Amino acid sequence: MNDTLSKLEAVLFAFGEPANVKKIAGIMDLKDDEVIKNLEELRNYYNQSNSGLSLFEHEGSYELVTSAKHSETIEKILKTEIDEDLTPAATEILAIISYLGPISRSSVEYIRGVNSSFSIRTLMLRGLIERIPHPEKANAYLYRPTADILKRLGVEKIENLPEFARYRELKKMIERNEETGD
Repeated sequence: MNDTLSKLEAVLFAFGEPANVKKIAGIMDLKDDEVIKNLEELRNYYNQSNSGLSLFEHEGSYELVTSAKHSETIEKILKTEIDEDLTPAATEILAIISYLGPISRSSVEYIRGVNSSFSIRTLMLRGLIERIPHPEKANAYLYRPTADILKRLGVEKIENLPEFARYRELKKMIERNEETGD
């Protein structure tokens, strides 16, 4: 694997969710057609090797996923995750999404200061949060709490969470920072 493919693999891994060609090109300082060429090379690399990874493409967005040949092993992991208690990180992310959602993964990571992809995926698998299309950005997503988590928390609507109004003000401040780049 050459350096560009290695970098592309790292970028896709860091995203942790589908990313479109323009987004990848901007990060890697490449032209769109160069990204597409490298994505195909990466796909071929995974198909020809005994890798546990695969490149998934849907509607022009690309994502690193586990290889289908390891589905039984991955299924065991997922079942274990669902049966275990939430980690402190997952609990923190659930609170952030509940109070500040709909919110992007990058905003969650901005607040926490660390990659949150794994915990977000776990919360989605458990049905505690859901991913919805971003209304203003193509191929971007927002996360929000599900009705199931509200039932579990014993609240009829999200606004009934303790100190909800205070945290909505925090969300406005974060959005202003994202707009200005601060």
